[in-house]
Amino acid sequence: MHLLEPITIRGVEFKNRMVMAPMLVAIGIRSTRARAYYMERAKGGVGTIIMAGTSVDVFATDDVWRQAGGLDAFLEGTRHVTDDIHQTGTKVGIQFWHGNVFPAGTGNPQDTRGEPVAPSVTNERRELTIPEIETIIYRFAQASANARKAGFDFIEVHGAHGYLTCQFFSPATNRRRDRYGGDLSGRMRFGTECVAKIRAAVGDDFPIFYRLGAWEDIPDGITTNDSAQFAVELEKAGADVIDVSLGAMTRKGLTSSPGPEHPEGTLVPFAETIKHRVKIPVIAVGRFRTAEAAEAVLAQGNADMIAIGRQLIADPHWPEKVTTGRAEDIVPCISCDTCFEPVRVGTSLRCSVNALAGREAELKIEPALKPKRIMVVGGGPGGMEAARVAAQRGHQVTLYERQNELGGQLIPASIPPYKYELAHLKQYLARQLEKSGVQIRLGVEVTPELVEKERPDAFISAIGPISLTPEIPGIEKKKVVTDLDVLSGEADVGDRVVIIGGELSGCETADFLSEHGKQVVVVRRGPEMATGIFPSARQALLNRLEEKGVILMPGIREYLEITQEGLYILNKEGKRQLLDADSIVLATGVTANDQLAKAVQGKVGEVHLVGDCAEPGRILDAIRDGSRVGRDI
Repeated sequence: MHLLEPITIRGVEFKNRMVMAPMLVAIGIRSTRARAYYMERAKGGVGTIIMAGTSVDVFATDDVWRQAGGLDAFLEGTRHVTDDIHQTGTKVGIQFWHGNVFPAGTGNPQDTRGEPVAPSVTNERRELTIPEIETIIYRFAQASANARKAGFDFIEVHGAHGYLTCQFFSPATNRRRDRYGGDLSGRMRFGTECVAKIRAAVGDDFPIFYRLGAWEDIPDGITTNDSAQFAVELEKAGADVIDVSLGAMTRKGLTSSPGPEHPEGTLVPFAETIKHRVKIPVIAVGRFRTAEAAEAVLAQGNADMIAIGRQLIADPHWPEKVTTGRAEDIVPCISCDTCFEPVRVGTSLRCSVNALAGREAELKIEPALKPKRIMVVGGGPGGMEAARVAAQRGHQVTLYERQNELGGQLIPASIPPYKYELAHLKQYLARQLEKSGVQIRLGVEVTPELVEKERPDAFISAIGPISLTPEIPGIEKKKVVTDLDVLSGEADVGDRVVIIGGELSGCETADFLSEHGKQVVVVRRGPEMATGIFPSARQALLNRLEEKGVILMPGIREYLEITQEGLYILNKEGKRQLLDADSIVLATGVTANDQLAKAVQGKVGEVHLVGDCAEPGRILDAIRDGSRVGRDI
């Protein structure tokens, strides 16, 4: 297997070709959580870890630390983390980044000491002076030297994703006429000088990686021909690895974290182009989920190493599992980008499918002190996760599901376009229940009497939610169905459909129906559609709806009446309007279904509520609830 082959780069041996991509998930570098987070991935078998983009000033100067000796103390603390990682045989590097402020400071939005800058003047930023550019280049070099002191095996310059270093290379953002701009040679100078100065600072036996933004879809952006030439010049300057990603992208184009509408290895063609121009190793990236996809890229000679990002958050042991024939035990990443929410909204790292992600230091799945008989009701993601974790701890678990199939809300949720990864999640959880020895009872309606008869030590209610029905005259008509009815195949709709409710479920139902040739209008009272998902996923969904001709009508004042003709509304201008429809689909939300849990209170020793049974939420919430209850019982 090519993935398992070692590779030597400037005298440093990397044990395999699998690289943990740098991801900004607000985990830090030397905190207890960061240490456990990176160690779990190292123990999982990845050959190389690239810690996430870090401001060069953090490693370059005491100024960031606001005290003399602050930098040395930071480097010493970081050394403990790199030493731990090295005990697993994994090599670790750090990616250095510079934002559009000078000085760079910590790189956090809260650090307001810097002044907004750019290669060329913009409405918000002034143009960097040549002495300032030289200072930035010096700090890249100084930070790299200090990274070596802190025990890192290599550094990576972040020259992609539209950040400052990438901006110098892009003709769309670099309109300078001095030696750092103008023609291609000038636009490459900032990057090549960074690499040359870093090489002088770190010596000849320390690898330099360069993450290159190989293409942009913005007007006058980076072209693949230019990036291939840039890679050649970076190699001449002293770079040892080209890590190929994208530059700045418009909202309708690709992103650095492609969604499920893009195939595995979606950015490989850019890596392939550069691979043919340089002699140094090239890293390919772009939504790798399976060993087969990664192995094919290496076998075809299109890259030398494979960067895996979100999948290693979902399952830190992906490398070990794919190399020991346990691919069916891999926790599947569903490409929801929840893991990137911390940077956007200031929360801690969370993963929809791995409740322990980012909290490996404090959350453990440990053997139960006293095994119990546990009854789980509900075979959705929350119930399955609770059963899986409880059984893993040694409890005797029986799971009851009213339907004849496990999955719960995952079944209809996996039906809309590009939601197939939810089916993979359902299959994974079902397999783990079987492997964990969970007894499964399908097609059983659990009643308080059954619970009392079984007399479990603990009862977990993970029953799905109850759909909310708005009070609209005519709502009882046969032409009115729910989104779940449509997605589960229990209801047919006509050619003209109006969907009431414009959050995720409503918009995804519209995506599904328009794919089948239906004319769809989505209405909601709120001012925007599909606000509850990550921005890049939201934009991809809204783009598809627009391309398919789906009409989105937010800001509706009132739903007046459902008639044979369709839905009468009071539109956002306050005017009465008829939306012609053969069918009305309700996607108006759900409420918790805790009736059974209340009914068995006092009949069993412990009663726990999980997921939508406690409070309607996302897959993230159900999995976290299930994991928590499974760990705590």
